[in-house]
Amino acid sequence: MNMRRFFILLILAVAASFAATVPLQGQVHSSSAYRYLISKEEILRHLEFLTSEEIAGRAAGTPQAKQVADYIAGEFEEYGLQTFRSVSFYQPFNLPAPKGGSTSGLSGKGSSYTEQYRRVTGESSGQGNKGYNVVGYLPAKEKNAGYIIIGAHFDHIGSIDGKFYPGADDNASGVAALLELAKTFGKRYVEKDNLNHNIVFVAFDGNNFSLAGSRHFASRLGVAASQITCMINLDQMGSTLAPVGDKEEYLLVLGGNKLKGWQQEQLEFANGYFGLGLHLDFSYYGSPDFYDIFYKLSDQHSFTERGIPALLFTSGITKLTNKEGDRVESLDLEVLKRRIELVYRFVWLIE
Repeated sequence: MNMRRFFILLILAVAASFAATVPLQGQVHSSSAYRYLISKEEILRHLEFLTSEEIAGRAAGTPQAKQVADYIAGEFEEYGLQTFRSVSFYQPFNLPAPKGGSTSGLSGKGSSYTEQYRRVTGESSGQGNKGYNVVGYLPAKEKNAGYIIIGAHFDHIGSIDGKFYPGADDNASGVAALLELAKTFGKRYVEKDNLNHNIVFVAFDGNNFSLAGSRHFASRLGVAASQITCMINLDQMGSTLAPVGDKEEYLLVLGGNKLKGWQQEQLEFANGYFGLGLHLDFSYYGSPDFYDIFYKLSDQHSFTERGIPALLFTSGITKLTNKEGDRVESLDLEVLKRRIELVYRFVWLIE
């Protein structure tokens, strides 16, 4: 009798396990349906536009930054994204007025923040210029579904004293990743209309002004922190110049400890199961102190301040960060493509 009961319980356990894995298997395989949309050709198209001499380094508050905002809004519309709590894709805001003192982002030796601001933007008054976040939205099939926010800043430090700062890695690479993700999930929404989460894609302006764009967006989100599964920030995604150990095919992931355990496991599962082969470093080179500092330097910080779990995906600070040599040819497009696919698979699995 006891033996018979044992076998019955064993059969029930196996059946339950199988039932639990079937949806996951279906989810895993269905994610491959739109993977083909992520292409090096499209990534390169975005990068070449964003780093072109005509765009002049994308300094916030300049006409060129508005051109970039227009480009992103046009791509969002083409991908089938909707506006989010607005009549347009644009979310304008005032950039902070320049203050005295030096800044490592914009100034050279002996040059104040105010002087460099005026050189970059052409602004001669004491008022700041306009910044423009660009926000697109894909609604979930259920009315009360949660949210996933995916963001990347598009502004850089512009052209100063005749020197052109293309900002290919920082952060044209993150914007290219954002656009490729918007395209894949946009295609799924248009064809299937079966998203389990509302997905918000946002290109932040004003990162170089103390995260002004993401702070503006996060403070006006209109969604409770409890409704947001996570925010994903893509900032410097294309370089292999700051490897973890001797492996150039790497990706730094900060904020994994903010996720639920199963969500972090899905990230590692996606990397292994789909053969992406990236070395994932969740420790920022094993330095807790630098981890804490670096995690607060980019736009995810505007969300963690509000109790929203947020991940930063990055290839790290390199010898070319904020230098004229941060150009498209310094990036590894194949590794960038795989990093984008990892984020895509991860969002699909937690979605």
